[in-house]
Amino acid sequence: MADSPFDPFAIVEPEVQPENPQPSFLIRALRNRFGHWRAGWRLLFYGLGIVVAGIVISVPFGILMPHDGDEGFGSLTHLLGLMVSITVLLVAALAVLKWVDRRPVSLLGLGFGPGWLRELTLGVGAGVVMTGFVALVLVVTGSAELSLTEDVGRSLGAFPTYLLLFTLAGTVEELIFRGYPLQVLAEGSRRWIAVVVLSLPFMIAHFSNPDVTVIGALNIFLVGILLAVVYFETRRLWLPIGLHLSWNISQSWLWGFDVSGIKLDNLLFVAHPTGPEWLTGGGFGLEGSVVSSVLVAAITVWLLVGRPLRPTPETSAKWAPYPAGFGLAPEIGSPAAAEEPPDPNERDVRSERRDTAIPADDQPLPF
Repeated sequence: MADSPFDPFAIVEPEVQPENPQPSFLIRALRNRFGHWRAGWRLLFYGLGIVVAGIVISVPFGILMPHDGDEGFGSLTHLLGLMVSITVLLVAALAVLKWVDRRPVSLLGLGFGPGWLRELTLGVGAGVVMTGFVALVLVVTGSAELSLTEDVGRSLGAFPTYLLLFTLAGTVEELIFRGYPLQVLAEGSRRWIAVVVLSLPFMIAHFSNPDVTVIGALNIFLVGILLAVVYFETRRLWLPIGLHLSWNISQSWLWGFDVSGIKLDNLLFVAHPTGPEWLTGGGFGLEGSVVSSVLVAAITVWLLVGRPLRPTPETSAKWAPYPAGFGLAPEIGSPAAAEEPPDPNERDVRSERRDTAIPADDQPLPF
């Protein structure tokens, strides 16, 4: 009986060893099925990084340059405050990327790789064209009048200051609403969910601006969606930053309208709205115009359907090892895709991608 396969005391090795045992509850609570930290923890680390960096950087700034909070938009205190904000946001995001996510810091979207200047220039040009179109519609319909300022030299002299201020302000808002938090939320859920979740506070942040209207608030929300779509289609922040700063400086300094309710001096053209508020935007500026609503919505749809923008090959390669969203596998051929264990309960996303032979970055956006 000793040699019998039915010997009850014989030690029989299992024919198949489990290759991928189920992770513990703690591991699954901390990391997703791709082995990356879950979105909630990454956002928590990011928030802690902002607090620590904010204390370390802003406290000395407050001691050296105390202020009462009443300084205007173009004040030196406001300019330096924007610089401090950018520094804090960058330090926190880069630290989390490097030491928590263990990913290339260039994934934040501000690297100077091939194509960054082209994307920035395209964004700046798009902002001028978009606001110019809205201003032209108002002038042609007799809803607004534009007149060249009497002191062109003074206005031109003020341009560098406004350019710097709007660049810094746009960069701060893009880092907050289209930077690291958008990346994390998109990977932890779906892109459209992340876009809506962050476009809402982007809109709410403008509620306290002077002369805000319902149309103006809606347009801020739509612009937030547009900027997020532009980010996802390039996977960098250069084009959103260029579009953001250009939209603000062109509708104010160039065309002479208020910008989100903020009135500026030394403008190149001076605008005189004469039509109804819902058409001209009133004191809120072009962002309060229904013409802007139609324009921004149309461009967003065109970007989603036509896909005229693409990330550079270098940018696509950097993002390839990481999932595009919860439950969506990384790009075929990436290290993460090769290491990912198969799940029999899920449809084979990779097979579908192989059949279509379309790289992950060329897949339609899941909005």
